[in-house]
Amino acid sequence: MPLLKEGLKKLYFPSTVLKLVRNGPSVPAVSNTLTFRVPPSMNKFDIKSYLTNIYKLNILDIRTANMPAKLAGSGGNTILKRQKFKKAIVTIDHEFKWPEAPDSATFGIQDAVNERSRIMNRLKGWRMRPHHGIQAAKKAAADEAAAAAKETTKA
Repeated sequence: MPLLKEGLKKLYFPSTVLKLVRNGPSVPAVSNTLTFRVPPSMNKFDIKSYLTNIYKLNILDIRTANMPAKLAGSGGNTILKRQKFKKAIVTIDHEFKWPEAPDSATFGIQDAVNERSRIMNRLKGWRMRPHHGIQAAKKAAADEAAAAAKETTKA
């Protein structure tokens, strides 16, 4: 295995974003391989330099793959494409464990739920009136059910 040289770009204040993504389902939650989405312009040397200098990781191996743009769907007359990116699979010297899922209270989800219930309580006295035709159909069905119940009690 050849040793990697330092990257060509000096990263004093990096403006590039390396996004850590979860590995596939076949890789266990605790592993020494990490998968990143990186810009296509970065090479292995730049990725190694970035991770060692900024995050102080000891990197053993880096594998990269260019992922093509894919059709994501169409919105009317326009065709949307997923942007192309580079996937980097980095092997580090120690095991990495994904953190537990955060508590929803820390992200304000419970506040949003409370706000929605407060708004619904404010509108508690109001209700949507059904369409007149729907009301008439419901009344006719209730009348037929009452008539059927009378017939069964007489017999």
